[in-house]
Amino acid sequence: MGDFLALENGINKFMNVNDESTTPVEDPDLKRFIAFCRQELGYKQPAKVIVSDDHAKAVHIKAMAAYFPDKNFVWVLRGKRLRADWYRSLAHELVHHAQRERGDSLDGSDGSDCENEANGKAGVFLRAWGREHPELFQPA
Repeated sequence: MGDFLALENGINKFMNVNDESTTPVEDPDLKRFIAFCRQELGYKQPAKVIVSDDHAKAVHIKAMAAYFPDKNFVWVLRGKRLRADWYRSLAHELVHHAQRERGDSLDGSDGSDCENEANGKAGVFLRAWGREHPELFQPA
């Protein structure tokens, strides 16, 4: 089963990922990148990913992306960010998804093992992906 992808339509609302405020994302490059991360991380449960253009939400949560373990989904701000930038944020949150599946403690504090792993692996994934997909670094 593939990972769930949706584009957020609602403003300043954290939603159930199956409600009417999301629409399916048809972005083959994004789907391939998530599949690459899933293969690298080895998680079994598909990730639920919400892609958003809502900068106000990023301001509200003080983050460009977030993993919500209680609802088990990733929210990532696409907005006007370079694809490499928001892919890196997405990869970071997918590491948290894998950590949850492994039963790791999700300590989101700065410098924690959980955050350091997510930061490190996200960077490695972007470098590897970028070598094969140089368009990642082109402006939209």
